[in-house]
Amino acid sequence: MLMFAIFWVFTLRVSAPCINQPFYILKPEPIYVFNIRDPILRAFVGFESFYNQYVVNPISGARGILQFLPVMINEVNRILLECDFNYSLYSWEDAFDVQKSIDMWYIVQRYHNPDYNIQKACQIWFGIGVQYDGMTWVSYYKRIQKRLST
Repeated sequence: MLMFAIFWVFTLRVSAPCINQPFYILKPEPIYVFNIRDPILRAFVGFESFYNQYVVNPISGARGILQFLPVMINEVNRILLECDFNYSLYSWEDAFDVQKSIDMWYIVQRYHNPDYNIQKACQIWFGIGVQYDGMTWVSYYKRIQKRLST
C-alpha cells in the first residue's frame, strides 16, 4: 500500500503543468576563470595562455596569463613613474601573478587606449610588426574577435 501511494504522488508531480517550467532557488551565475568578467580581457587571456598562469613561451620567453615580455613590464613601470602613481613597480616575476597581470593590463590599456578599442588593444598587445611565425596584428585581431564571439 505504501509503495502505491509513493508512485501515485510521483505520477501527479510529473504530470503537473508547473513542473515543466524552470524553477531556480538561486539564479545561476556564469563562472569566470580567475574571476575575469571583462569579455575583452577574457578573450586575450584565453588566446594568450589558455588560462594557464605559469605558461612560458619557449621562443619569446613571454610568460603568464597575458604573455608579458620584459619590455611591457618596463612600459607599465614607465607609466606609473610618469603619472606619479603611488604604486610599487612591477617585476618580471609579477607576470606569473594573475591579479598583478590584470592590473598591468589595465594600466597599459587606460594609458594608451582610453577608449578601450579592441583593435587598438590588439596593436598594443601584439605590436604592429610581424611575429616569428608570420602572424601580424591583423590576424591576431581576427583571432581575438573570434574568441569574443563565442
